[in-house]
Amino acid sequence: MTKTRKRFFCILLAGFLLRLPFMPLSAYASTPGEADRLFTFAEKLADQQDYYRAITEYKRFLSYFPDDARVPLCRFGIAHAYRMGGKTDQAVRELATLEKDYAGSDTAEEAAFEIGRTYFSARRFEEAEPADEAFLRRYPNSRHHDEAQARLGWSLLYLAKYKAAARAFSSVNEKSPYGPFAAALAEELSAGVRIPRKSPVTAGVLSAVLPGAGQFYTRRPTEGISSFLLNGSFIWATVELFNRGSEVAGVLLGFFETGWYSGGIFGAVNDAHKFNRKARKDFIEELQNRYPLPAGQ
Repeated sequence: MTKTRKRFFCILLAGFLLRLPFMPLSAYASTPGEADRLFTFAEKLADQQDYYRAITEYKRFLSYFPDDARVPLCRFGIAHAYRMGGKTDQAVRELATLEKDYAGSDTAEEAAFEIGRTYFSARRFEEAEPADEAFLRRYPNSRHHDEAQARLGWSLLYLAKYKAAARAFSSVNEKSPYGPFAAALAEELSAGVRIPRKSPVTAGVLSAVLPGAGQFYTRRPTEGISSFLLNGSFIWATVELFNRGSEVAGVLLGFFETGWYSGGIFGAVNDAHKFNRKARKDFIEELQNRYPLPAGQ
């Protein structure tokens, strides 16, 4: 009798273990208050900047409680954690899917707005621009309208599209929190942007005529002196070798001098580009010191 009971118990246990993997996830999360605890834990991890663990817990919540009213919040939490963790593309994909799944709702509007914020915070202004333009086109009456419009203006400013940036800033409602600085920026940009600039072509031509001159033109005197002395020394040595009848050595040294000479020209062109990039960067930083970026960006 005892052996029969043991055999029966083993059969029941084996059956239970075999069925365990196929039990619905809700069976694991049926404890009262489990949803609240899991959601709170995920939020706490995000607040502690433990973003990847937060994503895991948010996804666990979605698996256990797919019908919970906090599902959209969880998905926003996942997108936020991806954004803060530097995973911009994953964040945008999550937000785009969220907008599609909740089309026509406030959730969709919020997701579309966050796509622009995500690109902007990652300094991917080429993508932030069309994202904010799409948001403003699809949700013209959104409560985020002025913030998105101001953010669009900054993206255009970073992209050196100054006239378009002025138009974007001028479209911000003057009574909004972004109105005062947007109006000031629009006026300043409309008056014309004067940023120092060096022509790469001019820099290259100058260095071709006189080695080092292009570097002086782009305000790099130390590099200019080095280029002039180096090329001058090589040219003088090459000429001397030919004058002494050492044609082979002269050709060899002349070959190396051609490399230095060409490098000086390309270096001057590159220095002009660097000068222009720095001038644009300094211009934008000076504007940032006087006018705030949109809050939360």
